[in-house]
Amino acid sequence: MPWDAKEFASKHNKKLSGEAASKAAAQATAMVKAGVDEGTAIATANKTGNRIARRKKIYDHPRSRRND
Repeated sequence: MPWDAKEFASKHNKKLSGEAASKAAAQATAMVKAGVDEGTAIATANKTGNRIARRKKIYDHPRSRRND
């Protein structure tokens, strides 16, 4: 199933937004097209998206915000 960033974030990882959600959706879509199981593709894309979001500090989720 091809995903776009908004759909992927709303269904599979609500704390992703922007670039991280876009890259996660693209990765999951590419993996499914390559024959990987959807569950594995989603889990892998979530891990990648979370890593990108942590690096760029672009989480869009109230619990992920810290009082620095």
